[in-house]
Amino acid sequence: MTEEDITEQPILELSATTQLSDYVSAIAWSPTGNTLAAACSNGEVHLLKSFVGIVLCPPTGNSIDALAFSFDGKWLAAGGLDGNITLWRIDLDVPELGDTLESGSWVDRLVWSPTCNHLAFNLGKAVQIWDAERAEVVAILPGAASPQDVRWSPDGNHLAVATKNDIHIWNSHNWDVGVGGASASAEASVKETRLYQWELNSPANSMCWSPDGAYLACAIYDRSVGVLDWSKVKYLEQESVDESDMPTRMSGFPGKVNKLAWADLPPDTNFPPFLAASTREIVTIWVKTPLDWESWVLELSSGNVIDVAFQPKSGVLASLAEDGWIVLWQAAVEAVQVLDGAEEGFCCLGWHPTGCRLAAGGRRGELFVWSVCA
Repeated sequence: MTEEDITEQPILELSATTQLSDYVSAIAWSPTGNTLAAACSNGEVHLLKSFVGIVLCPPTGNSIDALAFSFDGKWLAAGGLDGNITLWRIDLDVPELGDTLESGSWVDRLVWSPTCNHLAFNLGKAVQIWDAERAEVVAILPGAASPQDVRWSPDGNHLAVATKNDIHIWNSHNWDVGVGGASASAEASVKETRLYQWELNSPANSMCWSPDGAYLACAIYDRSVGVLDWSKVKYLEQESVDESDMPTRMSGFPGKVNKLAWADLPPDTNFPPFLAASTREIVTIWVKTPLDWESWVLELSSGNVIDVAFQPKSGVLASLAEDGWIVLWQAAVEAVQVLDGAEEGFCCLGWHPTGCRLAAGGRRGELFVWSVCA
């Protein structure tokens, strides 16, 4: 299939563009209002409030690699190469600089709890939980190595941390770890305090919870994807169980899986869970059936697919590839629109939480926003 083969009516139309000073390394939408944050590889942090631009941080020479809003849109956190995490109050008429947290090493993972203003981020081999309202450390979760990924469950009750060949799942209501830092016997401390441990054959490079919290998926370096059915999580702690109760392993990918995304379907639909996995020039869609998982492949890109994201409350999938295209797929089956405009291609994308807009950052600092066609 080529771009000329697409004859469907477009889903999105261009609403706004702005130019940043360098490669757009991260973007994030606020869960409230119409506020978009974008960061660059030179350290610039830019805010777009109702299409009006505000520079929160000028270029510093150190890349920003993680950017996220708190669940209520009150706080914005940014972290990157210099090992610092900067917080801003965004809910004020004029954004205000808040605390600066020192990690001591490159920060490429930071995520807010979906239910309170607790921020989790990598702190060397550990993960620190910071309470932005009280400006204090809640817990420091020890680890045996630097975490590859950190993800809260949608209800905020659990935090999954991928470290080496394990995924540790913690109870956010009882961290059971002191606020003094990780002990010398970090690996033993993890086993004593974490709630569950999911053992993998190879390290996981990313994780993704389904919107309802029913499944936790992880992309594994051995060219496979693991899916944990949360209703069967207790079996991770039992030595002898039926194979059907263990996490599913999906294999056969032509290369390392780069990104994962679950479909966020309307609650009144009866569709089974959809999982998108990008690898090389393709996106594989996996669907849960009563007996097993079935899959099909989406192909339109001539370059590696580097990001995928489902439109909230919709089956529309956006895929971004190194060839410079963003492709929109209706029901994760049919390509219906191609978005372009970045001189050297796009490098990141993100849907507004309501699904009404899509933002994408370019390699030359372009920032595009499209809105759903009226």
